[in-house]
Amino acid sequence: MKNILYGIMYSFKEIKNSKIFYSFLIFALILISGSYFVSQTSFISQGRIMVDFSIFAISIFNIFIGIFIGASVVYDDIEKKSIFLSITRPVKRTEYLTGRFLGLAAAIIFSTVIMMFIFYFVLLIMHKFIVPVVPNAGAAVSGAKSVHNVHSNNVNLQNNSASYAASGHPFTFYTLPQPLIIQGLFIIIESVFISAAALLFSLVTSKALASIFAILIFFIGNVSSRMNDLVKPVKKIIDGKVVIVHQANHILASIVRFIYTVLPNFSIFNISSEAAYKVNVSSGMILYRAAYGICYTTLLFIIASIIFSKKDIS
Repeated sequence: MKNILYGIMYSFKEIKNSKIFYSFLIFALILISGSYFVSQTSFISQGRIMVDFSIFAISIFNIFIGIFIGASVVYDDIEKKSIFLSITRPVKRTEYLTGRFLGLAAAIIFSTVIMMFIFYFVLLIMHKFIVPVVPNAGAAVSGAKSVHNVHSNNVNLQNNSASYAASGHPFTFYTLPQPLIIQGLFIIIESVFISAAALLFSLVTSKALASIFAILIFFIGNVSSRMNDLVKPVKKIIDGKVVIVHQANHILASIVRFIYTVLPNFSIFNISSEAAYKVNVSSGMILYRAAYGICYTTLLFIIASIIFSKKDIS
């Protein structure tokens, strides 16, 4: 355990001080800050434009960090022979790989927190999409026993929050709405997920190819659900009977379904629509999607550990 903790701290410091990490971070912060100026040129709600633009910036740059650093974190150690400084000590290969990967995950969490904080700060300046924290506001909702009561209490809670903010309370604290916070969590899970894929590919191929393969997996994982919807039979009710009016090629449909089933579905981590319209995400959905990402990431890491344990690094 001590060796893993040392590996996590070493990897986190190394990644945090790397040029590529700061390059991605600076570009993301510029885009988040620039979203304010983009929103000023739109006739659509400025808050929605800022949310969509900023979530895209935070997500895509975290994905790049996960892919490019994930593909190089172990590969570069092997190429430069610096890995022998670790594994020649009483450090197992699994401990080394675990420390490096968790250090990368810590760097991704660090970058996400910074970007989300800047995003929150920009929204705070614009006074859009932020929610005042009302003391004892949750008490009214806890006693709801029906859908109608929950809806009524949510409306009352929003009205109370607005009244609390309008009262000019000197210690009013604002926070991000629930879907934005959950989107930040999903971005972390998604980025760590894709970094595990990049790490796995880097153990069986070159760093460049590992990055390309990880990008392809991410792209296919984002469109596979839509492709699967497109190849589903189109049905209509004619004379009281369900009739298939259009059906895709059987071979093409089978290939798409296979890809959709086997490859990870990254689109489930995108809740930008809910965030843009302040629609709360259910706890069941949060747990399912978080468990999906964590289990898939764990599986990829286990496979990477098996490959790394048998890899010739001499």
